[in-house]
Amino acid sequence: MIDFRYHLVSLISVFLALAVGIVLGAGPLRDTISDQLTGQVEVLREEKDALRLEVDANRKTIDGDTAFIEASAAALLTDSLPDYRVALLTAPGAPDNVVAAITSRLEEAGAEITARASLSADWAAPGAADARGDLADDVRSDVAGVSASDTSETILGASLGVAFTDSSAADPRTASASATAVLEALTTGPEPLVNVQGETAPADLVLVVTGPQQAPAPDATADPELEPTNVTWSLTLAALASDAPTVVAGYAAIDTDLLVRVRGERVITTVDGIGAPAGQITVPLALAAVAGGADPKP
Repeated sequence: MIDFRYHLVSLISVFLALAVGIVLGAGPLRDTISDQLTGQVEVLREEKDALRLEVDANRKTIDGDTAFIEASAAALLTDSLPDYRVALLTAPGAPDNVVAAITSRLEEAGAEITARASLSADWAAPGAADARGDLADDVRSDVAGVSASDTSETILGASLGVAFTDSSAADPRTASASATAVLEALTTGPEPLVNVQGETAPADLVLVVTGPQQAPAPDATADPELEPTNVTWSLTLAALASDAPTVVAGYAAIDTDLLVRVRGERVITTVDGIGAPAGQITVPLALAAVAGGADPKP
């Protein structure tokens, strides 16, 4: 049984240990401890100064590279896309300032943007799967090359190519009847999959700009819907690329970025790093490579 004497002895032991520590710290061990702490602080200060110098040097190198790339842009881009028409589609999260910068580079390359549209998150949201299935059934007859066994992702991805690139045989600058019907289906309803800005005309090439995925916190749990969503997007964009010359531009900084999953399909030309001038300048060059030397529509 624990009694008062036990508690008294315990308290005396604690105070004795504390007193010994104070005596040693203020006496024989004081200089040793002080020297050790001073040495550690000095080492940390030197490491911090070295890292600052390294960061400054890297920043100067990056600034120099960026200046060189921007100065070379005109030589790289001029007439790389002469008279080509581009449909510019933005996925959810694509930064407006980056889209504007890419648009400027496309125009510098000689391209004409004949359609601008934003793609809804419902293109890949798990909760919208049934609605996508119904829409795929509605547009199936207007999308050439699809079969009854094709998935909704394949049909709807191909429908994007039809909607923005299929032109009338009589007038290449006029949308075909199929393109008109498909685009109307994609843009109508209470929650349309596509929102078009301004007038549209058939394009030669399609550019899809995606946004970055925010890096999760170290202790955060993985979003169970993120990977299925990325898979649906990638299958849809793969079908688009199979139907029309397409480039997908975005970010590949972390494993959960959509562009990382899109590259897994191995059928889509992609450009990453579009937040910087190098990536933005590369986008028109990638579109020129996808065009493959084919003449633009008259």
